[in-house]
Amino acid sequence: MIQEITNFVNELEKNNPDIFSKNLNLKEGLYIFLDLEERDGDCILKNADADGKIQSEDIRIYDKNAEWNHFFEKCLKIQTNSVPVSNAKIFNPNKKIYNVSCSPFTLSFNKKNFIKYDKEVLINELKNQYFKIAKQYLNNEKEAHFKWFQCFKKYILENFPDFITELEEYQNAKANFTINIFLKNPAIEDFKETHEAYLKEKVFNKDKYNLEIDDTTYGISDSLSLFQEKKPFLQHQTAPLKYNYRVEGNDAMKLWKFFQMQKNKQLPNPMPVFLDKQELLNDKVVSLYNNEGKSNYSEIVRDLIENHNVDLQNYYLIFFHNGYKKSRIIDLDFVPVFKYKIDNLTLSEFFNLGGQFSSIPLNNVFDLQINIINKIFNNQLIRKTKNNGLWLRYFDDIEINPDYGLTDTIYHLLYKYRKAIYDYIYKSRHQSINHKMFDEMMIQSIFDDIMHDEDHKNEYSIKQKLNIWFSLYNFFNQNNQNREDMASKIPELTEKCKKIANDGAHLSDSPEEFAFAAGQILYFLFTKSKSSNKSHALLEPFLQKSKASLLQDAITNTINTYKHAIDFGKSRFENLAREVLAYETNVNMKTLQRYLLAGYFADSVIYEKKESKEIQKEEK
Repeated sequence: MIQEITNFVNELEKNNPDIFSKNLNLKEGLYIFLDLEERDGDCILKNADADGKIQSEDIRIYDKNAEWNHFFEKCLKIQTNSVPVSNAKIFNPNKKIYNVSCSPFTLSFNKKNFIKYDKEVLINELKNQYFKIAKQYLNNEKEAHFKWFQCFKKYILENFPDFITELEEYQNAKANFTINIFLKNPAIEDFKETHEAYLKEKVFNKDKYNLEIDDTTYGISDSLSLFQEKKPFLQHQTAPLKYNYRVEGNDAMKLWKFFQMQKNKQLPNPMPVFLDKQELLNDKVVSLYNNEGKSNYSEIVRDLIENHNVDLQNYYLIFFHNGYKKSRIIDLDFVPVFKYKIDNLTLSEFFNLGGQFSSIPLNNVFDLQINIINKIFNNQLIRKTKNNGLWLRYFDDIEINPDYGLTDTIYHLLYKYRKAIYDYIYKSRHQSINHKMFDEMMIQSIFDDIMHDEDHKNEYSIKQKLNIWFSLYNFFNQNNQNREDMASKIPELTEKCKKIANDGAHLSDSPEEFAFAAGQILYFLFTKSKSSNKSHALLEPFLQKSKASLLQDAITNTINTYKHAIDFGKSRFENLAREVLAYETNVNMKTLQRYLLAGYFADSVIYEKKESKEIQKEEK
């Protein structure tokens, strides 16, 4: 995988070098270019005006109100090619005054830190640390590098910090701004070359882990390893090797660039890294994300497949975790073939939602993820961000928050099944979810809505989940085990209850008919409640009955409770109740919970011919 990442970075550097500074933010601060020339042993500032001040085209303040232009674009490229690996690996590790850049041709620092020290300290830190370390990363084969650096060093040591503090722009700069002094002579390639020399050495975790083999340094990449020397409980005590794979400096530098791009949000998450003949797709993915406004992975894949007719196969899929200090890989897997489209899946609205459910788009796995699966978890698995991106919570730490629907039940379902869902959606591992897992997700999520229902506020969610359950009832049944076809079963049960209620027909030897009809009876009875706080939570005790006789006793008691509100002169309720209360079966009723739920939330056959206004009045 290390080779694939280094190839990925090499391809970008070759085909799309500007991408490394694309969509990055320039630090707010003062930016100064020094055009220096050596004359008779002195370093002269060529871009000074008649008063000895920096010419206006070479000094600017950048803040959130500044208009973007070529000057700031060049500053951003230099910033990208001079950024420190970490605060512990800067050129001024003593007092850390000059901690914003690491390049022989730059000097950047925070104003609020800078003003803490007197002139003597500022000069000594430059002389004894900053410039001594910076010199190590010059290309000795390029005489220009050495001349530029020597002139830059001489001018700074002789004139610093007076020439900075006397600038009107410096005085106007806010305390939290950075002050950035750039040498104007070098090209961006020169900044890049010296920065890469610095990276090759400093991207190793610690020097003591390095090995020298044939004049090449091999070490532990800081991008791949998190050493926990002070936290033994986080160490892999049984690992066969003390250290993981060592890499040479050039590869370590490429790895750092890759992770830096992810940290800078220049790569989607997850991120595909294509192999073999599809390597050019890597550049396309990064361009779609940075240049064409595709804000998330699913949009990128959709564009590749639908607009560029690409078959996605043979790639590594990387999911990153963004920590406080660095990004790290939290999941990495090879995907031989990605299956994007969904065929032969129809959404049916068994439980009335005004026709909205059956019109939900469901053409591909990402539609399945956001429009279907996310609903099971009360929209807590996938969250939309302000910029139309998606926050995928497949690997995040999640806290229980009932205010947003993240109850104990949903929390435990997420932790139990989210990795399997991720594998199904993003890696096309369709064996990762089976129908038993799907049933458990659905029944527990629906029960949770019922138990937390107040004033029927969860009715839409419950019906939506029931529609999901029954529409996808056989979708995750890869082994084609014998399961009912709910698309035809629910209408059949409804029609049978109509015949019983209207014509006095009888229940057949079908426990499913009994459970469905019992649900119809319970819905009718609960509408007779005069309680000001209506709640579907009243259903929960009935769902827990394991025997038909216990369920029938509970229904009988409920009839006695509301008998004063029931018009026994009407035959529908009496016909249906007679069949339900007289039915005999030894089937465990908990295996029929879905039918009881279906009967309860389906359109009432008892109220069927009444006008909607009359029903609402009666329910109130």
